[in-house]
Amino acid sequence: MAVVEFNETQKAAIVSLLIEMINADRIVEPSECAVFNTICVEFCIGDDTYNIGRSLNSMVAVNIMKNMSDVQKIVTAQLLTRVIDADANDDDKEIQLFNIICKSTGVDVLIDARGGEAQ
Repeated sequence: MAVVEFNETQKAAIVSLLIEMINADRIVEPSECAVFNTICVEFCIGDDTYNIGRSLNSMVAVNIMKNMSDVQKIVTAQLLTRVIDADANDDDKEIQLFNIICKSTGVDVLIDARGGEAQ
């Protein structure tokens, strides 16, 4: 699989969305933090980008994701599912947030077209 590149603004949006997902059920699990940290390393997210993402309004982050390429949207959805799956407890609030993000960005249509590939 080819490596998908993201610019710093897109990475900040991903950070924001991942933090929202970690906090969706109001319980921050160490396993979720470990996955988040791994993702930050994998995507070379530095302190500046992290801090921007942390302070980014989640609606702005969704808007940034909406403007990503189809492949970037799918990868971002996959990252969100990694956080959901991290604690082995698929909370309803996490699933609701995932569905809202997917519907708002059009990634739900992409996932359907690819046969559920983001899961």
